[in-house]
Amino acid sequence: MTKPATPSNLTRSQRGVMALITSPRRLWRFLRDPNAPKLPKGLALLAVLYIVMPADIIPDVIPILGWLDDLGLTGVALGYLATRAAGYEDAEDVQRANEAKGGGEAIGVKPVAE
Repeated sequence: MTKPATPSNLTRSQRGVMALITSPRRLWRFLRDPNAPKLPKGLALLAVLYIVMPADIIPDVIPILGWLDDLGLTGVALGYLATRAAGYEDAEDVQRANEAKGGGEAIGVKPVAE
């Protein structure tokens, strides 16, 4: 019998995907923040380009297999992006955590302009 999915028994990528589902705003802030790592953003862009470009490793005209390579690459890219975005904290997260502890503004962190 399998255990129900709880945060303690999930893998890092599963926690990332769960965080993405529960907090899509964090992913949006991650993608828009110029100080966030560039590699996950670039890989997400490359995954989107791979899906829409007609030249694939396995062409889409081959039924099922052509779509499975797109689906697999999308899953890997989304999992990596979700994992990196789940660990992302910007000034808004730091300020919210500081206020929850009863503190004021975060020292040395510039607020993110929206």
